[in-house]
Amino acid sequence: MNLDANNTFITIQESVNGRVAVRLQKNQFARDGQESFYGKVERHTYTAQNIIDLMMQKLPLMDAGTVASVLNAYTSTVVDALAAGNAAKFGELGTFYIAGKGVVDSESGKPTLTVKFTPSQKLKDAVQNVEVASSGYVEPCGAISGITDVTTGKTDGSLTMGGSVLANGTNLKVGGADSGIWLAPVGENGRLSDDEGDWVKVETALVYNLPSKLLFALPASAAAGRYRIVVRTRYTGKSSRERKELLEAVSETVVIA
Repeated sequence: MNLDANNTFITIQESVNGRVAVRLQKNQFARDGQESFYGKVERHTYTAQNIIDLMMQKLPLMDAGTVASVLNAYTSTVVDALAAGNAAKFGELGTFYIAGKGVVDSESGKPTLTVKFTPSQKLKDAVQNVEVASSGYVEPCGAISGITDVTTGKTDGSLTMGGSVLANGTNLKVGGADSGIWLAPVGENGRLSDDEGDWVKVETALVYNLPSKLLFALPASAAAGRYRIVVRTRYTGKSSRERKELLEAVSETVVIA
């Protein structure tokens, strides 16, 4: 009985030893001269199918359909309790509760609401003996995974002069000092020009300026030729403070014609 066909089944053996891998990332908000890092645990997720199979091992006299029905009913009840404005204790795991998100600009303002979770001491204790199997520093970076010519819809790197470009990727949102989007000329060897004086900057307002998507018009001053699109940003995502170091993403070669 497949109750979660859209998710890859993760076998119990993947986490039975209680080990995780951690990627270290630089703390961009550390005080000057005080370098520090924070850890991001690589996550393996049990699907609903995994949970039901494990519950059946603990409840051998119950069939999968009954276990799934109980789990779904419990989930629905917790959702209904929260929707009614209440907090909801989820067994011995902890408590879901409603909290304000962000700030409001007046004493009579109404904050945006979100859901948070406070884990129980039992849940906290359960992870204390998990072993950090590997830990290593990962340099932050941006990435451009795809370029689309909005005029033609083509994704082969060909761009229409005077047209617009959709760039997809990660950590692309432009923000902060020295940030922006440039077209860097590419030589016959496929390398972009080291002389940034030759780069053509996108000066017009961005239609989309999101971490995963940028939409902008090609500069009128960009002549026909081969370029790479360079995005530089100090945007952090969760704070008004800027990154100390610029993140840079560079596309594959595009051709303006």
